[in-house]
Amino acid sequence: MGSLAERPPPDGWKPPAPGMLRRREAALQLGRGLPGGAAEGGGPVHAAASRLAACCNVWWRRQHPVRARSWGKPAPGEWIVLWGRTEKCLKETTEEIRQMGTECHYFICDVGNREEVYQTAKAVREKVGDITILVNNAAVVHGRSLMDSDDDALLKSQHINTLGQFWTTKAFLPRMLELQNGHIVCLNSVLALSAIPGAIDYCTSKASAFAFMESLTLGLLDCPGVSATTVLPFHTSTEMFQGMRVRFPNLFPPLKPETVARRTVEAVQLNQALLLLPWTMHALVILKSILPQAALEEIHKFSGTYTCMNTFKGRT
Repeated sequence: MGSLAERPPPDGWKPPAPGMLRRREAALQLGRGLPGGAAEGGGPVHAAASRLAACCNVWWRRQHPVRARSWGKPAPGEWIVLWGRTEKCLKETTEEIRQMGTECHYFICDVGNREEVYQTAKAVREKVGDITILVNNAAVVHGRSLMDSDDDALLKSQHINTLGQFWTTKAFLPRMLELQNGHIVCLNSVLALSAIPGAIDYCTSKASAFAFMESLTLGLLDCPGVSATTVLPFHTSTEMFQGMRVRFPNLFPPLKPETVARRTVEAVQLNQALLLLPWTMHALVILKSILPQAALEEIHKFSGTYTCMNTFKGRT
């Protein structure tokens, strides 16, 4: 974990005022149902983002380094590009974003398909322009044990959740390195660090994606102007894991999408390489490193994570 430590912002940088986060927040959050304008209690992006709910990736182009700008009124030359497999969701979301006064485009693309990713990335560069913030957020969960899982469903999870990040990053990172201006963001899951029964496909893919980002982050240390951020949130209240139950919901409540959106924005602005949500998840990392397996198993049973997927009704 130490290899993904926070990096300090450059000299002279000051955090933006709280009200200036809205613009970038809206850009980063779409694709997993993360409502817009969290600092102000919701906004036009809320419904659009909820409909997207884990079905698309978000790409946001900006001309200036993130630490040198305030994120208020959209500036010329900034836009959002949405990718996904469902045109209806993409079209509706694009229209709502445009109503906010922000230029937005969408492309139909399955990120699990390598050739489709490369072809669509080329189309984005030709029709829209260079992408300098890439948010890898597409994910699916099958929600079954290994023996109950369909082989094609298992492959789908790995192709979208893990390999899709290889293809999208390979498609856009070279230009970021050339421009010396870029940021790769991965919306992962705390299940990358602590797997649970009943989601073997999801946990495996997220652990792989975490290792991918850890290696990528280290590889970018000597690349000026280009950074990476990995976000590992606890269970978030979206439709993806609907029905999942832990034993003490008041002690371990699901995260609000607004919280994940706001903290992701702040992490990118601070050039923070790793973000665990909530902060108590750091205790999980410590416990896993010092406790024997038998003790960890008892914690799983006591907390209810051992059986939390028994009531799973989320999207697959």
